[in-house]
Parts: sequence; structure tokens; C-alpha cells
Amino acid sequence: GNLHYTRDVLWVSGLYDGEMVHVFVNHWPSRRGGEEASAAARASAAGVSKHVIDSLMAIDPNTKVIVMGDLNDDPTSPSVTQVLGAKLKIADVKDGGLYNPWADFTKRGIGTLAYNDAWNLFDQIIISSGFLKKQQEGFFYKDAHIFNRNFMVTKSGKYKGYPMRTYDGVIYNGVYSDHFPTYCVMLKEVKQ
Repeated sequence: GNLHYTRDVLWVSGLYDGEMVHVFVNHWPSRRGGEEASAAARASAAGVSKHVIDSLMAIDPNTKVIVMGDLNDDPTSPSVTQVLGAKLKIADVKDGGLYNPWADFTKRGIGTLAYNDAWNLFDQIIISSGFLKKQQEGFFYKDAHIFNRNFMVTKSGKYKGYPMRTYDGVIYNGVYSDHFPTYCVMLKEVKQ
């Protein structure tokens, strides 16, 4: 069909404390026009990262990869589970595969943004199998968190309980985002 260009994917590779890490920063197309109608655009965006990740994993299945950003899809959406192939349980991740730690949050109704009083978890950090082995020289995955503090929550009005919006229409609120940020804790054994 017709080509539809959206945002680029930022791919950064470098040494982190002496260890090679590849980070893919994404902001996938919005759900404007409806979730189903816009799903193909997000699947296409997911495919951009997946293509490079597959090439890296073909060289070394222990390559450390982080896929992160506002995916405009939940952890269980096809763009994440089928196109990226991110598994929702560590036990299901094979060498060279991806793990998405956010499924349990979604099951419990916890998200990073709210729309029409329903929570979504669009802001995800997905990691490769190289981070899952705890007995290693490098960094390994410990756990995932949503940074949700009282000062970030709207106290009144139609968005009460939602993340505090930077703009409410044309009114600038002087805050960061209408999404709560996410982060993962990585550990590394320090030899004495």
C-alpha cells in the first residue's frame, strides 16, 4: 500500500561500565482514529526495532538490548507480543529473546496513563535475555517500577487521579507529562 512515515527510532550503542548495550528509544504512532485502525502503524514501528535486534542477536544471542519508550500499546498488544516477540514471563524467554516485565502491572489495572477512566501501560522498557542471567559479570535485571508520586497526580477536575498534564487545553501547568515514567533496576555484582 502507501508508505506512511512516522517518528524515527533512536538506536544508541555504547559501553556502559565497560559493557556493550544497545538502547532503542521509541515513540510509536498514536491511537488517533481508533486502536484497531491505527494498529498497523504501531506494528510497522515495532518492526523497525525488531529488524535490527534480530540482526544483533544473530551475531550474539547474549547481546544486551533495551527497547523503551511510549509505545502507544499495552504489554499484551500484538505489536509488542507478536511483532517484537516480547515474552510476558521470564520462563518463556529463549536466548536472544525479549522480556517485557509490565504484564503483571496491566493485569492489576496499573498503568502509566489514563484515558476515559481506563488505565493503559504504554511506557515500557523491554529487555533482552542477556539481562536475565543473574550469574554473570555484567548487569542483570532485578525488577520494574512505575514512578508515581503524589506531586505528579492531578488533585481535582475531570483528570482527578490521572498523571498531571503539562497542558490542559491551552493552560500550561508547569509539570512533566500526562504519563507516569517507568524504570527498571539493574544490578551488577561488585567483586571485592
